[in-house]
Formats: sequence, structure tokens, C-alpha cells
Amino acid sequence: MDLTPKHPRPIAIAPATTNDRTVPKEESLQPTMPFTCVTCTRRKVKCDKTGPPCSTCRKGRLDCFYEAPPPRKRKRKPVDEVHLKLEQYERILKQHGLLDEATKDSPSSDTPQESSVRLSGTVAVNPWSPHARDGKLLHGRGKTRWIDSSLWKNLEVEGLGPSSEDEDETVDGTGGATSHLCAPDDPFSAAFMGGGTVAQRSLLDYHPTYDVAIKLWKTYCSHVEPITKLLHVPTGQAMVQRTAANPSTASKSTECLIFAIYHFAVVAMNDQECQELLNQPRALLQSRYHDAVRQALVNAYFLRTTELPVLQAYTIFLLSVRSRYDLQTFWVLTGIAVRIAQRIGLHRDGEALGLKPFDVQMRRRVFWQLIPLDYLSAHLAGSGIALAMDSWDTKQPLNVNDDDLHPDMVDPPIERAQATDMIFCLARTEVGKFHQKIRPFIGDPLTGRPNKTCDSSMMKTVEAAIDELERTIESKFLRYCDFFEPIHCMTMGLGRGAPLSARLRLRLPRLQAHPDMYEDERRETINMVMRLFDHDIAIHSNPMLLRFSWHLQAFFQWDPMIWVLNELRRGSPAIQDPSLVWSKIEQIFSCHPHFISQKRALHVAICKATLRAWDGSAHPQDTREPEFISRIRSSLSKRYDNSHGKTPPSAANWNPWTPADTLDDIPSVASNNIAGYNTLLPGNYMDGVNFDADAVDWLFWDQVLRDTGNLNASGAAPQLNGTM
Repeated sequence: MDLTPKHPRPIAIAPATTNDRTVPKEESLQPTMPFTCVTCTRRKVKCDKTGPPCSTCRKGRLDCFYEAPPPRKRKRKPVDEVHLKLEQYERILKQHGLLDEATKDSPSSDTPQESSVRLSGTVAVNPWSPHARDGKLLHGRGKTRWIDSSLWKNLEVEGLGPSSEDEDETVDGTGGATSHLCAPDDPFSAAFMGGGTVAQRSLLDYHPTYDVAIKLWKTYCSHVEPITKLLHVPTGQAMVQRTAANPSTASKSTECLIFAIYHFAVVAMNDQECQELLNQPRALLQSRYHDAVRQALVNAYFLRTTELPVLQAYTIFLLSVRSRYDLQTFWVLTGIAVRIAQRIGLHRDGEALGLKPFDVQMRRRVFWQLIPLDYLSAHLAGSGIALAMDSWDTKQPLNVNDDDLHPDMVDPPIERAQATDMIFCLARTEVGKFHQKIRPFIGDPLTGRPNKTCDSSMMKTVEAAIDELERTIESKFLRYCDFFEPIHCMTMGLGRGAPLSARLRLRLPRLQAHPDMYEDERRETINMVMRLFDHDIAIHSNPMLLRFSWHLQAFFQWDPMIWVLNELRRGSPAIQDPSLVWSKIEQIFSCHPHFISQKRALHVAICKATLRAWDGSAHPQDTREPEFISRIRSSLSKRYDNSHGKTPPSAANWNPWTPADTLDDIPSVASNNIAGYNTLLPGNYMDGVNFDADAVDWLFWDQVLRDTGNLNASGAAPQLNGTM
């Protein structure tokens, strides 16, 4: 019997328990998603399909989100190929008059459902419809791109067409580690923006505090948004609040939009308002956010963007600087916006492309803001438009409030028969459609230049169209206006002033061509000009509309102003009460003090024409020279002394991207210099939409300015006694 004591087998000491055991190791996590996250897909790295966030994004502190890839395109059946080719051949034959339009025996007409093609992102269009233009829309991940090219169509036949997965694969709009990979592919964004912008730079230091950001957003909503309607206010407010609370989480596209809003809010305020609200000088903030929005656009590679928020930001930026940049430069920049819009596919109506109702309305809003911007820049630069009338089919936005729209809505909103948030924009659109309607009657069909004279039948036709415009604006908009709503007051000013300016536009060339004829018509035209001046004075004297001064100052009826001054100078018998006319002109200068204070060639020309008219007309012996005439005389005298005492800065040394303290500092380098008059601002003072790209009668302006003397842009005033 073994009495040797048995030693127990030693037992290892268990490790101390910690809270870490409640967190499974990353290696033990099971995939929870059927596909990889978007961030890992873009970076081309392995994704464990957990989360969000996945382990890779969590380690790199990157934004992680999952989005189901678009369904693979089904292989086209041979019968589909036959029908599509047959429709194409029929369309070509009809265009050349070789096939009757009413032909109903075509096999292609028996299968309308089979003639539609399913595109990337579940978008269906009929490729042979009059407006499809053989194009297709790619969309996904918040981006869209319109493809309209025979090259891509040929690749599509071979199964190699573009897809939303291939588009902009290297451009990371959300920031992250791959941002630097895009720099070699897009060297021109920073070059276009100039003025200190670099390929990539963080803008965290430019973001204001939360309180300041909210104040700027509210200012934008009250001063800018009612005029432009480029944003959906509820969605925009959430974006501003989210970004202001944590700026580091903002994507590049969001940062563009944020700084564009901040910049425009400062531009829309006056100096006193900015100081009281933000306790900072307006010039300082304007320069700060001007630099920030330009750099944000560069960071987002705006020249090759396919994101709507980036285009929204760029459009807002253009609207805020339209009266500050050189005319030729602004025309080029506006053309860039139009090209980006075409790349995104805004020139094709989203409803026909099967997009979501919310996206359809927002795309329409942006596009219909670009149309007047494109035409206005073409007017000012004396150049062609970038967007031909027959190249787009986008419908105008619906008359709905922002509260009627939601990003997740399934059914289209129901249009309202009342005043909505869109009232001013839609009324302005009606005016633009009117200009396009009357173009065949007032312009040469080849050149588009307005006629100098109109026969009686033509004038009756245009007058009838103007009457129809008045009825349309009255029934659709003015009947619902509330005089105590600022944007309604703007709409009423537009509704009353636009038809009146159209009638003047019809008469002035005729009267200018025959200065000694049509005395009754001339007298009636004088009364119309006085009513138009009353509209302008009433709008600028309304304290509720001070918030819209940034818009009002960009438009003025120069044609009637110059014509009336010329009539005063030559002592036209049609002016029965010259003192009343001079009283109106004095009020106009009071409402537009920048006419005297600024140095732009247009304002110098207006001042010279006014002084020449005053010195050339007869006055009672006891008449004292008005104060505004004395100011004009003093201003022109100083300008003459300065022009002879020092060399003015040349356009070559002027940086168009550096914001000036005032608009006075911006020289004009427009190439279309007619009699030294190279900064024309035509159009209705309330009407930013004029679809007639050739409505500016340059020869008429040239003749008018020659009648008022040699008004050169340099401001030289050899004499100030009425014989300039």
C-alpha cells in the first residue's frame, strides 16, 4: 500500500476579468451587410461588411455608409435591338420628309412599352422622343451625369457603356484619405478661382460659431432665398445646424453650399445691419467668406462635379458677385455653370427621367435660375448665350411651398392656386416666356436684333401679347398678393413694371428713329416713363424691401432714362412740365446714390447725360441748381482731375477675384465697347429673366449715347458747362 501523499495537479491562475470581454474582437465579428461600404469601395480596400461603421472606416475615422449597388442591366433581347433601330430609321426618314408623320403601320408603334430603355439607377426614357436626344442619365450616391454621345452609344451596344459605379470613382466628395488622389486629374479648378486658392486646403478655421452661423442662415432666408428659391429651406436648415455644430463632419459638397450661403448673407446686408447683427465689419466678413467659398469649390473639384449641391453653391456664388466681376469674366463663369448643369442632366426634365419628385423640383429650381443668369451675362458681355432654347425641355417648377416637399416623398406635390414661396420666381418666369414669345415679331429672324421701326400690324400683335401678359400675371399671382409681405411687394412691382417696360421697349426705337414725328405717341411715352419711374421710386422707398436691395440695384431701366434725358436736352414739346420730370429724375438719383458715387462706365455715362440735359435745357431765371446736379458736377470734375493727375489701374493688373470694398473699384474691360459704353445693364429693373438673348439693341444705345455727347468710359470731362 502506497502511503506516499498525492500532490494535487497545479491549476493555472485565471486572468482577471475586465470589461473588455464584453467587446468582441474585430476578428470575431461576423459580416452583417451583404455588400461593402461605399467608402471602402472608393478606396479599393477590404471591407469586413460590419457596422456601420466597418472596422476599416472605424480605424481610419472615416465616414462609413452602405448603399445598395444598382441592379445589373439586363441583356437586351434581339427583338429590342430591332425595334430600337427601326424607330431610329423612321425618325431620320420623317426628319427629311421621306416618311409621312401620320404613318400608323409601323411595327415600332405596336410595342411602345418595349421601346423604352432601362438606364442606370432605374431611370427609363424613350430614346427616340423629341427631347431625349439619345441621351441617358446615370445617377447614384447623390450624383448624376447625363451622357449624350455617339461614342458612348456605340460602347453601349458592346456592353461597355458607362455606369454610375464607374463615374467619378477617384473623386471623393466626402473627404477622407483619398482626396489627394484627385489633384493631378483636375488642375484647373484652383486656376479658375485664382486669388490665393490652392488645390486642397482645410477650411475648418473659416467656419463661424454656431450662433453666427444660425444668424447668417436666417439672414439668407429673409434676404436672398425668396428671390432665388435655389434651396429647400427645411432641408437647408437641418444642414446648417448640423454643420455649424460639428464643421469637421461636413462633406466637401456641403461645405461649398454652407460657405456660399454665408457669403451671400453678408453681401445682402448693408454695413450697419452687419455690424449690429454680427458685431463685425461687413467688408471683413465679405472678404473672408468670399475666399472660403472659392476654396470650398476648389476642394470639391467643381469643374468636374456631378453633385447638385456643388452646382447650387456655384450658382449662389455667381448671383452674389454678378455686379462685382468683370463682365467678360462673369460671362465665362456663367457658361461653366451651364455646362455643369448639362453634365448633371438638368436640361432634361427629371419627371420624364423617372427621378424622385423632390429631386425633380429641386433640379427645376436650379435650372430655371441658371437660364436668366446665362441670358443676363450674355446681355452684359455682348456675347452669345450658352444655353440654346431648343436644347432643353426642363419644365418650370411647380407653384408649391417648401413644406409641400420632402426628400422621401413618393407622389408629386399638388400645385397650389394661391401665393406660395415660389411666387416671385414664377412671376419672373412668365415675363421671360413672354419675351421669347414676342421675339419673332420684334426682331430680325436671322440676327435677332430688335427692329428700329414696327408697322401698325406688328405693334398691335405685340401690344396684344403685352395685354395677355398683364392678364396672366394678374390672374396667377397679383390677385393673391398681400401688400404686407415683402416678397409679394416685389412680385407686384414686377407685375406692374414688366408690361410697362415692354411697351416702352416697343416704342423707344421708333421714337428714336424719328425725333420730330409722332408727338402724340411721344407725349404718351413720356407719361409711361414717368409711371415706370414711380414704380422704381416706390420699390426703393419701401422699408420692407431694403433686404432686397442687392437685387434691385442690379437692374434698372436705362433705355427710358437716357431717352428722357435726351428729350429734356433738346426741349421736346412732348414734355409739358419739365420741372415734374426733373423732380422724378432727382428722386431716381436719391434712390440710386451709387449712380454718382461709383466709377463704372455706365454710371459715369448716365451722370454726363444728366448734366448735359440740365445744362442744355431752359429753366426759369429763379431756378436754383438741384443738389444732385451739383454733386454730379463735382464728381465729374474730380474724376477729370484724377484721370489727368495719375494713371488709373489697368485691367491687366486687376484681379477679378479679389472682392472690392465697393463696386466703384471694379474697372470694366468688356471688349464690346460701343462709343466707350461697355458696361450696359439692360432689362427691366425688376426682371432678371429675359429669354431674348439679343434684346439689347446695341446700335440704338450707340445712337442714343452719341446724341448725348461723347461719353467715354475713361471719365475725361474736357468741359463741364454743357458742351462735353
